[in-house]
Amino acid sequence: MKLQNILHPREIETKYYRFFFMANYSYFLGVLIHAFFIYLFSYLGNDFMVKYNIVSTLVFLLAFVLNRKTWHQLALLLMIIEIPIHASLATHFVGWDSGFYVYLMALIPLICFYPNWSNIFKIVLSVLVTLFSLGLKYYSVEYPPTMPVSDEVVNNLFYMNTFFFYVVLVFLSLYYALAASRAQEELQLSYEKIQKLARTDPLTGLSNRRDTLERIELEAMRCERNKCEMAIILADIDSFKNFNDQHGHDCGDFVLVAVADSIENMLRRDDHIGRWGGEEFIIILPDTTQDKAAQVVEMIRQNLSANNFTYKDEKHYIELTFGVSMCNHSMNIDNTIKEADKAMLDGKKNGKNQVIFAEA
Repeated sequence: MKLQNILHPREIETKYYRFFFMANYSYFLGVLIHAFFIYLFSYLGNDFMVKYNIVSTLVFLLAFVLNRKTWHQLALLLMIIEIPIHASLATHFVGWDSGFYVYLMALIPLICFYPNWSNIFKIVLSVLVTLFSLGLKYYSVEYPPTMPVSDEVVNNLFYMNTFFFYVVLVFLSLYYALAASRAQEELQLSYEKIQKLARTDPLTGLSNRRDTLERIELEAMRCERNKCEMAIILADIDSFKNFNDQHGHDCGDFVLVAVADSIENMLRRDDHIGRWGGEEFIIILPDTTQDKAAQVVEMIRQNLSANNFTYKDEKHYIELTFGVSMCNHSMNIDNTIKEADKAMLDGKKNGKNQVIFAEA
């Protein structure tokens, strides 16, 4: 098995993400610290602690790999076992004042941040770690260190361990905060994606009926404020059923997408098109007079009628019937849409492929 495959992280579940991100770098930092302890105890002449720190380095490395392979709980349990043993042995040899007990405190945030344990269990484990630390202090009072070292060395060990502990604490806090920030960003992106999906027609990518109605209401408010008009247009693909019946529903979907893209590309920047339902589309032309609306809609109709659309090497001609209703600041939106729909149906009855304005 390649080293890259061993170290490469698997897909991390959302609820473990912050813990993984924090623990991942803490375990790796533990590898570096215990590798340094190998040199330290070799310098002090303690062969047993040299051998034990070799084992500890491998244990931290194993926890690092397990955490990246989503075995988060097993990795944490290894830490809960290894850190107290190392603190006990170091205190036994060089005494409490050397400061090796401080690493016990690093266990508490790891325990509390692990998402799969209950709060009661976390409290119990944290209390046990605290009691173990107090017991270690009691042991050091009753039994002096077995390894003869000078007070100067002990003080230097305390400073070193305190420094390492705060480095670990900074890593725990910093990476948990970074992971929380990243998780918040991903949550925001997911929320925005859901919002977009809720307002978008999945086939054409246009606004759906709900989103379009909200846009119409906003434009109506703007028309009322500016005392202007807007045009509401309902467009229906002529003989759409023939595309489905003769060429299959995939061809029908192609026609819908082609019409949506074509009309959207012909509209002005402030105009809007949405899918109203079935083969119907709704177009909003804000701040537009009836004459201007007639020009825009007729241009769309002519361009669609003149172009052919190729589906599976076969050319298709697409025609639409448009019903147009003008809405001013004093008119009701629902009535305006109904009038546009009625005008479109009149166009269907009168031969299709035409633009019909609702009666004023």
